[in-house]
Amino acid sequence: MNYSIEITTVRQKLADLNAPPKPLEHTVFEERGAICDRHGMFKQRCRKMALRGKGIETRSECPACLTEKLTQLEQAEAGRGKHRKRSKIKTLMDNLNLPERFAYVTLDNYEPVNPYAARCLKLCNAYATHWPERLKRGGGLVMCGKPGTGKNHLALSIAKHVINEHQSSALFTTVLRIAREFKSTWRKNAECSEADVITRYTQPDLLIIDEVGIQFGSEAEKMILFEVINTRYESMKPTIIISNLALDELSRFIGERVIDRMNDGGGCTLAFTWESYRSRMAA
Repeated sequence: MNYSIEITTVRQKLADLNAPPKPLEHTVFEERGAICDRHGMFKQRCRKMALRGKGIETRSECPACLTEKLTQLEQAEAGRGKHRKRSKIKTLMDNLNLPERFAYVTLDNYEPVNPYAARCLKLCNAYATHWPERLKRGGGLVMCGKPGTGKNHLALSIAKHVINEHQSSALFTTVLRIAREFKSTWRKNAECSEADVITRYTQPDLLIIDEVGIQFGSEAEKMILFEVINTRYESMKPTIIISNLALDELSRFIGERVIDRMNDGGGCTLAFTWESYRSRMAA
């Protein structure tokens, strides 16, 4: 059933009953009492007209019945909308490529260990909360610094938020995976082209690139990363970069051009400079 059409039809019938009757040529209008099996007496509008020698009469329905029908249709439409939303969220979560280790992370269960971590959490919350604006302006995030400080936790929590709250698409990957896919197109029997790989990483509304700076340093590999980020930048698509390098090392590694593009459109850089959670627990 097309609920939208049915809802529009019933609403129009109720609107017609609440408005003065429209004069129509060659018709006779009459309002009289009628009995509804469920709601009792109501004023029924009748129109009589002659068509090809035959008398035709139309009668309005019980207003209470129409109101109940409208409520039922709207509830059914809302239920179907919720089902569509749940189905879309599941598909988007399946496509996120979320590591099992981070299956239950959220912005709410990130525990900052110091004021610097609390500031990073605050900025990530703001980034997620204002996602429609980020998506419109293309602002990205750079998360760099010591390992084990919660960069992946926060980045993937943002991805989950934009999926659950806005049904935006997101993809988590590593820089090595991008380079591997890109290089695979150079084989003679390659099934896809460089453009196909760029398209794959440009399509998601949010792309998270992890492990920037790990075994990744040739000029060709740097150009691949720049090509992906720059294409997304030109398409106004936000990107999050995660690296265990300090900011100055990361800047030297991938270049100021990439950092500039990440910080444009309301983006920012977060430095995770404290000791890792794992180191603190081991101590």
